[in-house]
Amino acid sequence: MKRWLPCLLALATSTAVAAEPAAIPSFSKVQSDYLLACGGCHGENGISNSRLVPDLAGLVGYFLNTSEGRHYLVGLPNVATSALDDEALSDVLNFMVWEIGGTSAPATAERFTASEVGALRAHPLNEVSLKDLRRRLVETLVAEYEAPPSLRYYGNTTP
Repeated sequence: MKRWLPCLLALATSTAVAAEPAAIPSFSKVQSDYLLACGGCHGENGISNSRLVPDLAGLVGYFLNTSEGRHYLVGLPNVATSALDDEALSDVLNFMVWEIGGTSAPATAERFTASEVGALRAHPLNEVSLKDLRRRLVETLVAEYEAPPSLRYYGNTTP
């Protein structure tokens, strides 16, 4: 029985270490709002299954090159009808564009304001095909604003 004692002690020690809970990450309010409202589809860091949902990481800021692109981001049905108030939604959009989008926003782009978001979301997009509208916007952004061609690949099965 004495020869099993070290094994039992090792097992007890490893079990005690394994039983300690992992550290709980802390998020700012805007990060929490993004995760709850957008992260389920677009991913925690803006990387999704781009065949189903557009990636945001390093790309979303290109939409701020045109006023139509700005309206597109706010007017998407799930954005425009979000339970977030205008202030919280503008914070989430700014987080998406400048944090998740990295350097994709043009240098002259202005941050979203609560009043702009309120005005734009009052007119949600109701295009029959949002995918076609996005495709048209992306072609303009790639052709005229040096957006990367990878912005096109949402919804395609091959790059």
